[in-house]
This record gives sequence, structure tokens and C-alpha cells, in this order.
Amino acid sequence: MLVKEMDEASIQAIGHAFGYYDYGPEKKGLIACFRSPDTAAEYICGFVRCVLADGFLHTTSERGEGYIAYKLPGQKVSFHAARLLLQGIRRSMNLREIIRFAKAISQGGPSLEDVLKKEKKPCIYVGMVCVREAYQGQGYMRKVMLLCMERTALPVWMLGGGALCAVFAVLLFREYHPVE
Repeated sequence: MLVKEMDEASIQAIGHAFGYYDYGPEKKGLIACFRSPDTAAEYICGFVRCVLADGFLHTTSERGEGYIAYKLPGQKVSFHAARLLLQGIRRSMNLREIIRFAKAISQGGPSLEDVLKKEKKPCIYVGMVCVREAYQGQGYMRKVMLLCMERTALPVWMLGGGALCAVFAVLLFREYHPVE
């Protein structure tokens, strides 16, 4: 179900669920870039505003148990949405952290989107998956992932890796391409 509008409290709930999730002792990936769960939550709120503005945010039902942000081939992020994401970055990091974040991204090589465009391979790009705290541990993660996987037969690419993404692959019986 496409999310067309969302109140600020719901945006904050997604940010909080993402920022305060227990990622275990080895915090890897995006969450490791932030100095605290609050700053991670603030960044995710900016990301949610971005994907909401461009129509990339989907939910399991009217209750909003879980959310997924995905982009289909040919969909682009608008200037307005990118500006909302940049505001989230600015609110969540100081200048030194932004520079470190940008360096970490640039050292990762070409973006996944650039690689896939060059290889002319269409795919669904998943930017965020989140189950609100009240619904965690109740099977909503699978439902959230199925929202994009049932839409098309294209492979699904996710940022991240490790055990969490491997669990998705096993649960969903689909092609899995981790990107660290």
C-alpha cells in the first residue's frame, strides 16, 4: 500500500524504531555512521520525508505496522525530495561527521545504481525497511519485504548484508545480492 501522506508523529516513530533497534554488538553499515540512536533516528526521519515526497514509501496496512522504501527502474528522486534528505543529514550530523560520511560513501566505489545502469540490469532498489517497535517480532518484516517482491519479478537489491539480509533471502526464496 503506497503511503501518500503521513503525520510527523508517524515519521518520528519510524525514525525511532530504526535508530533504537538492537543491531547487536557489531553495528555495521549505516547505523555505525551516527554518534547516537537519536542522530540515526533524525537521519531516517529525513529519509522518510524524502521517499514520502516522491511516492517511494509503502506500508503493510492503514495501521502502518511496517514500512519499506523502494524504487522501481526508471523512477528518479526529485530535487525537492533530495533537499528533504539533505535537511535530515544536516540535522543529524555536524560538519566533521558529514565529511566523514561523504568520504566513507566515496570510498565505497561506484554506487549500486551506477553499476546496474552500466550493466543494463533492471532491479528494485530497497532503501529502507522498518517495522515499528510495537509490531516487531510478529512477522511483519516478511510482509514488508513481500510488498515490493510481489510487485515484479525483478531481483531485489538491498543495502547492507550479513545475517539480517541473509534471513530475508532464506525467508523469501528469491535472488539475493548483498551490497556492503
